Amino acid sequence: MLFMDLRMIIPALLCIACAIMAGCTTDSATPVTVTTAPVTPAGVAPTPMNAMGCTDAADCVPADCCHPRSCVNKAAQKSCTGIACTESCEGPLDCGAGSCGCVQGTCSVVAARAAEPVTTAAPSVRIRATPQRYSPMMSSTPGIELSVITQGIDTSTAEYDWTASYGQFLSWNPPDYTINQKGSAVTNHGEKLYWSFIDRPSSTVSPVIITVVMREAAGKELGRSVATLEWDGTNAVAVKEIT
Repeated sequence: MLFMDLRMIIPALLCIACAIMAGCTTDSATPVTVTTAPVTPAGVAPTPMNAMGCTDAADCVPADCCHPRSCVNKAAQKSCTGIACTESCEGPLDCGAGSCGCVQGTCSVVAARAAEPVTTAAPSVRIRATPQRYSPMMSSTPGIELSVITQGIDTSTAEYDWTASYGQFLSWNPPDYTINQKGSAVTNHGEKLYWSFIDRPSSTVSPVIITVVMREAAGKELGRSVATLEWDGTNAVAVKEIT
């Protein structure tokens, strides 16, 4: 009996041992992940970005609270709470001398541009004449229309002395548009004039010279202009030059 029991128990023990060994070989160990926290060097505060880097001028501020001489990114800006500065102008950013800007990706001092000098136009007086060619046969106008273009001169009290080497001046104004002959010399206060002629001179070699002198009421000359008219064809003139 005892021998028979041993023959049954030994195979059972062998089966249990095999099962245990099979389990050890099929199970795999679960991997363990180890996370290492970044180490910040002692005494160095982390900044969101490069202290001098920038993408536009809005990123940049003065590096120091008082009389700064350089610029940094606002992420690295110092706290100025409780700091009192003198009112003197000592740095490249003080008193409008410059500002912080972004130059090629780096916060930099940008010097203020010097104000451009204001250019004042030189006073001038110039005759405006139209049309450029005129003949008494034309029905659209009684003559060459004359006016004065001024620059840099107070014309509120100015008077204008007109002279013509040939022909005569005319007025032709609203409301009635009546033609009035004024002769070869006339003084007015800037009203529109016309120049015309009746007959062509015997010699057309000499041009017609029209001159206007602009002056103060007291007599001081403010400027002058000259229009030169050349004879054109049998009964016409053309504006050659205005100076």
